[in-house]
Amino acid sequence: MRSLLNRKAQFFVLTVFAIISSFYLLSKWIEPGTVIDTSSIVLAEEPFVFANIVEMARKTVVISESCEGLVNNIEEFVYFAKKFTVEKGQLLISYELESPCRLPNGQQVPTVVDFNITLTSPRMTINSNFYETWNPP
Repeated sequence: MRSLLNRKAQFFVLTVFAIISSFYLLSKWIEPGTVIDTSSIVLAEEPFVFANIVEMARKTVVISESCEGLVNNIEEFVYFAKKFTVEKGQLLISYELESPCRLPNGQQVPTVVDFNITLTSPRMTINSNFYETWNPP
């Protein structure tokens, strides 16, 4: 009886060892040979910041409810964006209303806002020229 228990224990230990060994070998076989280092892409945050600035400039034009609000919102956005990017580099934003958004009789009319945005950092310079149309509500 003792030898039967001894053999069962040996079989159990050998089975556990075989299973653990096969899992280990399988994990080594599946594991990639090299790990791609993407940390340099994350460290270069300028493209992401720039894309957000362009998106918010467009949104600022679209959400403006009046002609005066349009100009004030853009000025506020330019101030905020420049303050935000002080540590990241130099931000240059220029914009121009291609036509007046208010007629002499006081009626508001759609206008196109032309933006020129440049972000310059020690690592890169990113530039974008685009326009967004403002439609009065």
